[in-house]
Order: sequence, then C-alpha cells, then structure tokens
Amino acid sequence: MKKYFWIAPFGLFWLLAVESQAQTLRWTSFEHLTDSLRKERRPMLVFIHTDWCTYCKMMEVRTFANPQVVTKLQESFYCVRLNAEESQPITFLQRTYKFKATGVKTGVHELAEVLGTENGKLRYPTTVFFDQYLQLQGRMVGAIDVKQLERAIDILLENSAEVGNK
Repeated sequence: MKKYFWIAPFGLFWLLAVESQAQTLRWTSFEHLTDSLRKERRPMLVFIHTDWCTYCKMMEVRTFANPQVVTKLQESFYCVRLNAEESQPITFLQRTYKFKATGVKTGVHELAEVLGTENGKLRYPTTVFFDQYLQLQGRMVGAIDVKQLERAIDILLENSAEVGNK
C-alpha cells in the first residue's frame, strides 16, 4: 500500500511534465497578420468561437492540441482566433469591423458575421480557410475532429501549391 502512495505522485508529476512538453498552437492576431503576410505569404485559418461554447473548447483541447495538426499549421499557416463576442474593433483587409450589440449584454462582432455566416446563420465553432492571397477557400461549421482538419489542411495546401505553380 505504501508503495502505491509514492508511485501516484510521481506518476502525476510525469504526466504533467509530458503534458507541458506538448506543442501548443501559436495563434496570431489580426493586427499582426499584415506584417506576417508581408514577410511570407501563407494560407490562413480563422477559428471563430465564443467563451461559452462547449464545442469550441473541445476543439481547442482536442483538435488544436493534436501534435500532427499543430505541426502542419505551424509550418504552413497563419492561425487566428476570433472571439465572436469580441468588443474591440478589428481591421482586416483594410476594413474595420466592430461589435454589434444585439441586447443588453449580448452581441456579435461584424467580422465574425462576415467570415462565418453560412446559409444566413452564424454558428460556433466555425473554421474558415483562406489561401495565401486571402481568398476565401471555405468554412467548416461545427466541431471538427483531427482527421477532418488534417484533410482540409492537406486539400488547401495542395490547392495553394497548384496556384503557386501557375
């Protein structure tokens, strides 16, 4: 029994050490995006979420924490998180978007609406893909798993390579 008493804390310490070494996705902001694109053109992923969305949190913890996904995105994409309830103005493609109040303590950011609305609705989470020239390539509505995201990344990279070769 005493043996297990000492093993448990060391096991927990080892798990925490392994977890802390895991790669985490580096997100950029819209304000830094212009400078990054001047240095190197890359496709872009925009993750539209809210603080209260369970599926958004699930994607952050599972999909965007997967080592293969992190590696692919870090090497080839600019990744931007967009809180759909952000109250600060955001400038993207030389246009400034603002928060629109829809109630006393509710509202939605115009940029989230512009990028994420599909069939007249904005749902969370929504993942939006742009090519290296900031042309909209598509969006995926709802929580997506690792395999779905990897497939979308591969398709976008293939299409980007074809455009770059023309």
